[in-house]
Amino acid sequence: MTGAPENTEVTTAEHAHAATVAVVMRTKNRTLLLERGIQDVLKQEYRDWALVIVNDGGEQAPVDALVAKYAAQGKGRIHARHHAESLGMEAASNAGIRATESTFIVIHDDDDQWSSDFLATTVADLDASGAEGVMVRTEIVYEKVVGDRIEVLGREPFSPEVAGITLFDLLRFNRGVPISFLYRRSVHAQIGYYDESLAAVGDWEFHLRFATHFFIDFIDGEPRAFWNQRPDATGDLGNSFIARVDEHHIYDLQVRERYLKEYADKYGVGALLYLTKIQDRQSHEFNQRHDHLDRKMQELLDVVHGQNERLERLEEAISDASLVSLLRRRYRRFKDRVTGK
Repeated sequence: MTGAPENTEVTTAEHAHAATVAVVMRTKNRTLLLERGIQDVLKQEYRDWALVIVNDGGEQAPVDALVAKYAAQGKGRIHARHHAESLGMEAASNAGIRATESTFIVIHDDDDQWSSDFLATTVADLDASGAEGVMVRTEIVYEKVVGDRIEVLGREPFSPEVAGITLFDLLRFNRGVPISFLYRRSVHAQIGYYDESLAAVGDWEFHLRFATHFFIDFIDGEPRAFWNQRPDATGDLGNSFIARVDEHHIYDLQVRERYLKEYADKYGVGALLYLTKIQDRQSHEFNQRHDHLDRKMQELLDVVHGQNERLERLEEAISDASLVSLLRRRYRRFKDRVTGK
């Protein structure tokens, strides 16, 4: 399920020099974004890294040109691997991992970015804690490509409520994105690689397996990973999370169904039937309370509407001069009776 297919077609495959950190950068026909991604790795304060760019079915010449352009600055640590046809994001990740030798691994997509201390901070954390993986506070950056430049449109925190990475939270949705996650290569021996059968949500499924077996540390504070999104972009410049949102829904359900069946096969469906019945009952009670509140709200609106009508009639009456005169005369009579005049 998680291994690379035997018939993977690769036009060139250069094995990267061994380093403490292997940075795997997936790309396809996005030269502008890829160049920014390469520059992002080069600016890291931590220097013991090797970068493998996996060109997943895109044009080869522009990638090779960028590798050559930054060869001197990278000091031989930047390499490219070309797939003749696109094999998918998870196959690209696996190819890059297998083309490297390292203690730690991180997936750096060509359109995302780090703070300059990302590698230094995360490597130090794993060295100190002994944990198998670590994620950092992440910020979403909205941008658009205008000609040969990238324009930032806005920013917002990604899952600002997160104070730690747990399996409990990951079961709901992905609490981390690849750009935020540094982990030990050794985990692949136990949990396998990225699932190449998934055209989407492959990183989430890997995080689920990871969190099932290992602890994921979390570095809070200022964001050190930047998940760049281009909401209006299509084609190669689009984000898979946005441009292929329907696929994300489909494969999200596929992953949940797979694990549910594995659980049922091992433990039976008794507990699952009980939980689904409780969920149905709670949903029914919630709907009843919702309907009750709707009725009460409508009653209050009816009362308010009635009061408004009365006020409108009173305003109309008070504006009638003859009525005002009548009220004054009656008031004088009442006053006279009370005072005895």
